[in-house]
Amino acid sequence: KKQRLDPNAKIFPRVLAQHHCSPPPDVDTMAGWLNALRKRSAKQYHILQKSRQELIFLGERKEGYKESIVNDNERQQREEEAEAERKAQAEREKQRLLEIATRREELKQNLPDPYEGDDGKTVALRFADGRMDKRRFAPDTQVEVLFNWVDGMHEMERETVVLTTMNGKLTFGWEEKTKSDGDGGVDEEEEASPLSKTLKEAGFAKNTGLRVTVKKEEEEEEKEGGADDDDEADEDD
Repeated sequence: KKQRLDPNAKIFPRVLAQHHCSPPPDVDTMAGWLNALRKRSAKQYHILQKSRQELIFLGERKEGYKESIVNDNERQQREEEAEAERKAQAEREKQRLLEIATRREELKQNLPDPYEGDDGKTVALRFADGRMDKRRFAPDTQVEVLFNWVDGMHEMERETVVLTTMNGKLTFGWEEKTKSDGDGGVDEEEEASPLSKTLKEAGFAKNTGLRVTVKKEEEEEEKEGGADDDDEADEDD
């Protein structure tokens, strides 16, 4: 009996050419034919798969290249900003040092001459590096002058300097209140700045030794246990 084709069926010429549909292949024949077709087309299939993979890699490289450009631009911008900030900071530091140098010249010129009266106060300085200095001041000299002395003559910024008596009873900071245990001769109810007090009002004896440190070194000094017993003899006559 002759088989009729469905008029609505789609016919693919290449597939039709393989088996001619006359007679229709059975399952084993179709499987063998498909396997043979797979073997014959293996090379083309491999080429197509390789091309597809290369297209994927190309897309990834393009995307990575775009991302790399963005990252390079961002890094360059950060480097330029950092360099600009470094130059600005260097310029500010240069200006600050220039202002300090000018200020120190003024401090040296305004520093009072050594006092020769019998009621003077002799102040001895001891620095962390072993340096020492001594100067005699009038009793009405303000404590602020001591900071100007350290800054102008010994080139230590007075804003960072801490002056402490050898027995630890008095501590003077440029922006700090005087610390006292009550026996240092300082009125604890006084509201005026300690730096505006005279040496006499601040409790300076005829001969007073001061340890000169900076703020960051002050904590280390406290950890070391304070002053030695031999230093206490230099505080009062």
